[in-house]
Amino acid sequence: MKVMLLLAAAETYQNNPAQAIARLKLLAERGRFLPARQFLEKEGVTDLAPVQPCDICQGVMDRLNEAAEVAIQALQGWEAASILIGTKLAPEFIEREEQIRSQLQIETGEPLKADLNREIGKLVTERVGLPADFATPDLVTVVQVPAFTAELQVNSLFIYGRYQKHLRGIPQTKWTCRECGGEGCPRCKGTGKMYPESVEELIAAPLLEMTKGVDVRFHGAGREDIDARMLGEGRPFVIEVLAPHRRVIDLEAATEQINRLAEGKVAVGELRFANKDLVKRLKATSTTSKKVYKAIVHVSTPVRREELLALESLPMPLEVKQRTPQRVLHRRADRLRRKHVFALQVTPQDEHTFELTIQCQGGLYVKEFVSGDEGRTIPSVAEILGKPAVCQQLDVLNVAIPEEEAW
Repeated sequence: MKVMLLLAAAETYQNNPAQAIARLKLLAERGRFLPARQFLEKEGVTDLAPVQPCDICQGVMDRLNEAAEVAIQALQGWEAASILIGTKLAPEFIEREEQIRSQLQIETGEPLKADLNREIGKLVTERVGLPADFATPDLVTVVQVPAFTAELQVNSLFIYGRYQKHLRGIPQTKWTCRECGGEGCPRCKGTGKMYPESVEELIAAPLLEMTKGVDVRFHGAGREDIDARMLGEGRPFVIEVLAPHRRVIDLEAATEQINRLAEGKVAVGELRFANKDLVKRLKATSTTSKKVYKAIVHVSTPVRREELLALESLPMPLEVKQRTPQRVLHRRADRLRRKHVFALQVTPQDEHTFELTIQCQGGLYVKEFVSGDEGRTIPSVAEILGKPAVCQQLDVLNVAIPEEEAW
């Protein structure tokens, strides 16, 4: 646009020098256009005022290199495969821009913020040798304008895998002590936790050391009870490492280290890098996943083999209506869930005990499916047998997610 105005003024100069000089002065002084200043100087016009700062940006656009350097300094020490540069403008910049747009009735055009983002971003990406990623960058640097300070946002690193839990008594995630809220008290022996360790902590410790992250969030495809084991191929999970300094780590070495340090308790496999979208998919599998459990069931009175065979011969799939179990009502809303059992297999052990293998929809409360939970689960093993029954021991044998192959 400035070139076009210069050419138009140069053409006007032949017939109306005064008008052309006035326009060229605007371009040189207010438009900060060097070719216009050179044209005037060539024509002997020397009474030019010093270059004036832009009414909107107040000279910020002349300090792009300074802004880029501030952003680059903020990125130092952080490993990344992609970055994104943004800006945060002081309110007066936005107010000036909106005022001019209103006065001139301008409805289109690029705002100052977008221009700064692009121009600073081009300088930074070129100098650090990393591409810009507008969707899922590893690092985001926000430059404050006009202070020229930078804030760094370090996005999480996501790692997918499957875990097995071989030892009972370990929760999936860290439980803060109910007595002290994590502060440390006699109840938790100063640890701030309800249990000494968890699946989350056993997996996280080596990963935090390798990535130099500050903490983790654990996302599992459901969870098993503390007193249940997770066997078979394991349960899918995503561990989110917060603020990792290192993002490129050897996952085979990480697997070996986790399994060595947690031997006899937890084992992991199939580790691979993932993204935030996979966490959403993982959480959405509660209705589509199929799980296989092995329960050791104890009945109060002797049970005949014919009664057990009646369990196996039930029409399948069997719809089970469950209200939130009494044992978790303190932390979950009381609502009705409808889940399906797809197959039952019974192996007698003695007249009071049998092994029950259950193939069912994810989200079924298996212990309550056995006991009935005082009528809150219908039907139940206890109801079908016509005698009280309890789940003495529970193992998860398989967690199958149909959509997992597409992840």
